[in-house]
Amino acid sequence: MKVALTSARSGAPRLRQGLVLLVGAVIFALVVGAGAQTFYWTPLGIGLVYLASAISGGRQGGYWSGALVLCGWGAAVAYARQSHTGLDIAGLYLAGAGLGATLAILAQRAGIRTSPLGATATVVVSGLILAFSGQSDRLTEARTYALLVGAIGLVNVVWALVGERSAS
Repeated sequence: MKVALTSARSGAPRLRQGLVLLVGAVIFALVVGAGAQTFYWTPLGIGLVYLASAISGGRQGGYWSGALVLCGWGAAVAYARQSHTGLDIAGLYLAGAGLGATLAILAQRAGIRTSPLGATATVVVSGLILAFSGQSDRLTEARTYALLVGAIGLVNVVWALVGERSAS
């Protein structure tokens, strides 16, 4: 049985996006480092890595939905951490993620390939990670997310190379 590697993205954008994810994961890990003092930068940092990858793939390249949600949530996390407003942190996080999802839907209306399902799934996964973060130290380590993003980047690179090889 032969499995066809098909996607809305062709080999070149997928390869470019995969490489951006790989490099972004390394830069993120080096900049944020390890420790509770810097972990709060994780949603924004990972969101920016995904945003760079989305930009490298163009308007139709993918990753836009997750990137926008993570950037919205991450900006709210960073704002809550840096300014002591007296506002409820959970409410700020929820508003930030909602703002990101709203931007994803507006971007779709502007012709950028986003998915409301992708945006809402990102909110759900982010919320679950946050909810279970007290249960595992791995969930509160920036390196965990750098490794995951790097793995996704590597899968994209391999997928692009295998797809190109299959096509020729």
